[in-house]
Amino acid sequence: MTGATLTLDWSQAGTATATMTAPDGTVTGQSTIQQQDKVDPAKSVGTTVSGSKVTQAAGQTTSSATNEQSSTTTPSEPASSVASSSQATNSDTSSSSKESGSTNANSSSSANTSSSAVTPSSSSSSQESSSSKPSTPSSSSAASSSADQPSTPSTPSEPVVTQKVLGVPFVSQGNTMLCEGSSLLEGLLYKGYTTQNLSQFVQSMPLSADNNPYDGYSGEWRHNVDGTYQGMMATPVVQWAAKYGSKAVNISGQGTAGIKREITKGNSVVAWITYDYEAPEFKQMSWGRAVWNGHVVNVDGFKDGAYHVVDPVFGARWINAGTFENAFNVTGMAVAVR
Repeated sequence: MTGATLTLDWSQAGTATATMTAPDGTVTGQSTIQQQDKVDPAKSVGTTVSGSKVTQAAGQTTSSATNEQSSTTTPSEPASSVASSSQATNSDTSSSSKESGSTNANSSSSANTSSSAVTPSSSSSSQESSSSKPSTPSSSSAASSSADQPSTPSTPSEPVVTQKVLGVPFVSQGNTMLCEGSSLLEGLLYKGYTTQNLSQFVQSMPLSADNNPYDGYSGEWRHNVDGTYQGMMATPVVQWAAKYGSKAVNISGQGTAGIKREITKGNSVVAWITYDYEAPEFKQMSWGRAVWNGHVVNVDGFKDGAYHVVDPVFGARWINAGTFENAFNVTGMAVAVR
C-alpha cells in the first residue's frame, strides 16, 4: 500500500529478511531471502557479481549490469503481498544502472540494512532493494535451502475442509522462555518424531552466538531477563525440527490460508503471535525490529470463526478468528511441522 516501508536487513552473513511495515508501524509481512535468490549461489552474500551471471539473471545482453531488485506496487495491492513476494520479484534496472557489477542478494558488510517507502507504481518509477533475481538453481543448491524455503501453495483438488482438529498434545513451557521450543515439541510429538520431554528437547536447540534470533535462540531461555530479547525465528525452528527427521517447512507469508492447508493435510503449525493476543509492542534491535511482546503457539485446528491453538502457557483452547488473525498477521511467521 502507498506509504508502506519495505526494509531489507542482511545484518547476519548468509541471510536477509524483507519486512513490510504499514504507515502506523505494524509489520504486515516478512519473508527470508533464500539461497536460490542469489545471482550466483556459489558466491557469498554481499559479494559483487558480474559478467554472464548477471546477464543470465537480468535477461540482458551486456556483460555487466546492475542487478538490484526493482519492485513496484500499486495502491490496490496489499502490502503483505509485497513483502511475501519480495524474494521472488526482480525487475530489470538496465535503464538506470548504478555500477558495473552487482551485489549478490544480500550483504555481510557493516552497511547491512536498507529501507524505502513504497509509492504507487508507474512504468518509469520503481523501488530498488538489494535482493537479486534468481538464475535457475541447480538441484543441489535448491536442496540445501529447502528448510528455509516457504512452500508455494498449490490449488487444492480435494473437497474444501471447513473444520478439523488434529489433537496435538500440550507441552507446558513452565517458567522458561521456550514458547518456540514447546510449540515445536508439541508438533513433533504428534507426528511421532520424538518422545522427549522439554528438558531433554532443549539440549538440541540451536543457539545464536551473537543473539540474533534468525540464527538460533537469542538470550537466556531458563527464565525471563528484562531488557533482552529471548526467542528465535522460523529458520532455526525448521533446522531444529530437521534434527528429528521432520520435513518442517517455513510457510511464513502464506497467511492463515496456509495454516489451514497444512492442518487439512494433518500438519500442525508453529505460529508467531503476540502474548495473549495483545496489541504488538515493538523495539528496534541490532538485527531488526522485534515484537517485544511476541509469543509462539501451535495451531492444530480450525472451524468457521475460530482457530484451535495449543498454547504452551494457556493450554489448548479455541480462539476467535479475528483475534487470532490480528495477532498472527503482525509478522505472519509460521512453520509447518510435516
